[in-house]
Amino acid sequence: MEATKLFDAEWNLMEIVWECSPTTASLIAAIAGQRFGWAKNTTYTVLKRLIGKGVLQRSGTDFTVTPLVTRRQMQLVELNSLIAKRFGGSAEEMLQVLHSGAGEALAGESQPR
Repeated sequence: MEATKLFDAEWNLMEIVWECSPTTASLIAAIAGQRFGWAKNTTYTVLKRLIGKGVLQRSGTDFTVTPLVTRRQMQLVELNSLIAKRFGGSAEEMLQVLHSGAGEALAGESQPR
């Protein structure tokens, strides 16, 4: 799969799609309205962007939406992006940071910057 980056709003909408798939755009819009306070047009705009990115497929006259990627695939894309940007491409370095700071980070202690 090509590394398609999702913005937060797109990720949030994909969570609904993954939970309810396959489903209609109108149902997704109703759920997004309840969860995020989005207008129907906002949801449709984000759906169109996701279709354009190749992560969703639209079919039928009722605008049935089906994901073309799994949540796990997108998690890996996000993780690889994080490793590349913040850890110089080294998964080992990321794991070392997680291991050395896990107790502090999980305890909610502030880290010096």
